[in-house]
Amino acid sequence: MKTMRKTTMLKLATTVVAMFFAMNGLLAQVANSDYVETVTTDYVTLKTGGTTMGYYARPDMVYHPNYTAVGGWALTANFVWNWSIAGGPTVTYPVPTFPANYVQVTYTGLGNFVLQVAEQASAAFGGCVDATPVTINVTVVAPPTAQFTTADALANCGGIGVQALSIAITENVPAGVAGYAFRVRELVENIDAVGTTTATLVNNATFVDFGLGAKVQGASIGGSQPNYTYGFNSSAVVVQGGARTRYTYELTSAAGVTGTGIVSAISHKSDYLGAPTVNAHPFGAKTTVVFIVNPAPVTGPIYHIPNAFNL
Repeated sequence: MKTMRKTTMLKLATTVVAMFFAMNGLLAQVANSDYVETVTTDYVTLKTGGTTMGYYARPDMVYHPNYTAVGGWALTANFVWNWSIAGGPTVTYPVPTFPANYVQVTYTGLGNFVLQVAEQASAAFGGCVDATPVTINVTVVAPPTAQFTTADALANCGGIGVQALSIAITENVPAGVAGYAFRVRELVENIDAVGTTTATLVNNATFVDFGLGAKVQGASIGGSQPNYTYGFNSSAVVVQGGARTRYTYELTSAAGVTGTGIVSAISHKSDYLGAPTVNAHPFGAKTTVVFIVNPAPVTGPIYHIPNAFNL
């Protein structure tokens, strides 16, 4: 009875301490504050060669009272976390240099998966295993892609004014997490009769510019999962300098990425363990829209045999 009373008092005291820290916001995160408690599906972009993501399980505060910022995120020794996932992904735990409640999962294929974890006490605490494991749903999606859907217009007589351009973006994620980084270059040139550049009038690499920290998202994106759109207007497409004028709009990568293509919020997140590298994913087939406007020809004088030819 005395032992039971001591155990009960210990758990009560530990619970009070845990509640105190929780009320002060110190239990809101695990040791790495970039990780948050799961409330929705975890979306992961499948990269070439597979994508590795990390996961923490928050420990039982009865047994790990020092797992707080104040306590230095210390775990009670010899506890283990039993992780599993069916269907192909590789689970690595424990992970060297990481705490015992951390795991890394390498995804090698598309699909829906369920990652499961159960905490197990050390032998000193009876070796009990949680009979009700915690799970997280994971959906691995194909990388995002983007391409223009606006047709080229190469045979215009005179200016055609401002043109609406549309980019189709494909990624099988909900609208709430759809966000994209890319640029559109505007190149305006005078060209000769065979299309050779005679003068570069504008070369604006950031005509449209959505960076890694300012992705286009929310109401700025049209469409719905998995087919999104982004629209914007060209400059006024007019004849300049009295010569044939070509306007080219080209999809290009955002600043600070590796490779050529688009980056999404989910693909960016999927590069977390490889940071600071952020991988761009290839655009689709149509990466440019071209408009050519031609000045109306100026008719020259008429030539004839002069009236005084035989004088």
